[in-house]
Amino acid sequence: MSRGQDPRAFGETARVQNAVLCAAVLLMAALAWPLRGYVTDDTYIHLQYAHHLAAGEGFVFNTGERVYGSTSPLWVVLIADLMAMGVDGLLASKLLGAAATLAALWLWALLLQQTLASPWLRALATLGWAAHAWMLRWSLSGMETPLAVALVVGGLVAFTSVRPWGTRSRLASLLWALAALTRPECGLLLVLWGVSCVLERGLVGGARAAVTRLWPGLLVQAGWLVFAAGYFGSMFPNTLGAKSAGGEGWAYTMEQLLRQGAIVATTDGVLLLVLAVAGVGALLRGARPALRPFERWLPALWLVTVPVLYTCRGVPVLSRYLVPLLPVLGWLAWRQLDRALLAPATGEGAPAHAEGISRRALVTGVAVISLVLAQNLWAWQNVVRPQVTSFSAGLRASLVPWGHWFAEHTPADAVIAAPDIGALGYLSQRRVVDLAGLVSPAMVPLLREMPQEDAIARFEFARFSRPDYLVDRASRPGDLLERSAWRAALVPLGHAALPNLGVARPDSAVYSFYRIDWAAYDSVAAVR
Repeated sequence: MSRGQDPRAFGETARVQNAVLCAAVLLMAALAWPLRGYVTDDTYIHLQYAHHLAAGEGFVFNTGERVYGSTSPLWVVLIADLMAMGVDGLLASKLLGAAATLAALWLWALLLQQTLASPWLRALATLGWAAHAWMLRWSLSGMETPLAVALVVGGLVAFTSVRPWGTRSRLASLLWALAALTRPECGLLLVLWGVSCVLERGLVGGARAAVTRLWPGLLVQAGWLVFAAGYFGSMFPNTLGAKSAGGEGWAYTMEQLLRQGAIVATTDGVLLLVLAVAGVGALLRGARPALRPFERWLPALWLVTVPVLYTCRGVPVLSRYLVPLLPVLGWLAWRQLDRALLAPATGEGAPAHAEGISRRALVTGVAVISLVLAQNLWAWQNVVRPQVTSFSAGLRASLVPWGHWFAEHTPADAVIAAPDIGALGYLSQRRVVDLAGLVSPAMVPLLREMPQEDAIARFEFARFSRPDYLVDRASRPGDLLERSAWRAALVPLGHAALPNLGVARPDSAVYSFYRIDWAAYDSVAAVR
């Protein structure tokens, strides 16, 4: 409560805020519940790492193979803790996702409370985040996204808790370092913060200030990097190299930019427009944002830098890669609107206009939140829910039963080569050769030379492994038998269809399963 504020008014505001937060929790739960069955193949990748970690076999996908194939070590460790206590892995991941989703909502409300002046806008913005369609999509998926969002928003709460922003740096740096162990792009927050210190104080003074202020986060990051270098032989996830082994050229770059823009616009197009209009309005009123201290620009700079780096690296972006950025975008938009609506209150005679300003904030806020809710509810109903339903059903009818089949019908030392390894590896508990290169680094150079389909058809994986079984993903069953020169070595076992591969790849796919006859392969190779 600020000095001179009526205690009764303060109490009434607190009650309204608590009521709105409760309503937001109920809204979020109501929208998340129909998505509770969502599961992705990547979810099972986390579970496989967690399974081996909980069993004391180390941070590995395949027993004995130390490959840095997970970009979310903190998420894996948390799942492994629950699995070690006897909780089913998939249930553990969903429980952690639900807890992180609720924590993110509470932290979002706290961030608004300490950075927005209008109680109406704080309340309405809280409802807006509760209905955020992309956040809801990943909330109960078993993926790391909700934890990354909670840690990013928690860091923002610490970052903005004292003026000038960034003064409470140690807690913010710690939370953002933990976020980096959940989603690697969050580590750029610390890098950019260090750069801002250097810009503010010069090289020597800035470096000293960065170490002094950010040492908890730097210690966590340095500790993990040292561990990763010693344990995996690399400080950086192999997935970064594997995922960047995609297209090249301006056409591919534009495709990736448009994809990222479409993802953001689907849920946050209204808030992007609000941010732009309010910002231009402030400039027209003569407001000039202060450039210093440079730390105050850190959230906005991170918001811009991450998509640019994704594009430069050629990473095919999915919605979950961008979700940790979206509360930052939303917060900047609501804050800019708050400042624009309350700007007249700073002039002479402002107290006399306080009631009118409050009414204007309410009317404007209701108009904005109506559009935000309409946009996100439309996306939830027409994009998120249909895709979640069809993909989850397809996965449970394809890779999941085949994972169980391999567990029941193959020897324990069998090796499976597949382009999607999560469900097959976790449910079969068989060693896997990853044809996408995520946990099989030897595939990455091959994928830089040719498309994955060609690498599979040409049996390029035979350069470093001779798996017992091969899984091919194509548009029709048995396609590999037509396009591969090594068809004589393929013994068909069956096939299963997946109706779509996700929002980024909506096409249907058919997985065909084969046993490889290496004697036949050698016979063909001898005459070639």
